Amino acid sequence: MTTQMPPTRIPAQAMQEQVQQMKLGQVPWWMPVAYKKAIAQQLADFDYFVYATDFTPLVASTTTKNNITINGDSDFFILSAVLVETATDNTTFLANAPLLFTLTDNGSGRELSNTAIAAENWFGTAQEPKYWDVPKIIKRNSTFGVTAQNLEATNRNVRIAFHGFKVFPFSQ
Repeated sequence: MTTQMPPTRIPAQAMQEQVQQMKLGQVPWWMPVAYKKAIAQQLADFDYFVYATDFTPLVASTTTKNNITINGDSDFFILSAVLVETATDNTTFLANAPLLFTLTDNGSGRELSNTAIAAENWFGTAQEPKYWDVPKIIKRNSTFGVTAQNLEATNRNVRIAFHGFKVFPFSQ
């Protein structure tokens, strides 16, 4: 049996179609068994969702941590991440700035990397999102930490969005 790996970049339309297929019981290869069973037995439902956080401004030469609170109604599967960066006037878009990020699943206490890494490793652009090789599951009623380090002596606004879907348990 061969496992088909997903493409590196998945258009937004394809992501929406995948969610629709999952609603029909066709789940992707990467979904954990417990979720596959819950969906197959119609014990769970899911919907496309975006969690976001803003560093406005991300002050020059500093490190700042924001926490995203995951709602208590559902777990969240992160499929892709986007970073939009502007000057503090919000009219000038910036690219390839020297930014490092650490992402932390505060619910489990696990960091997603052993050190802060360049933004390009985590995030794509609004035009070309960065799709993660395997989605990250964040449990309901927890927080997801995003730590940004600005290596440049310039203030900037950084807006981050995590695209994915919520998994809602059906009440029995």
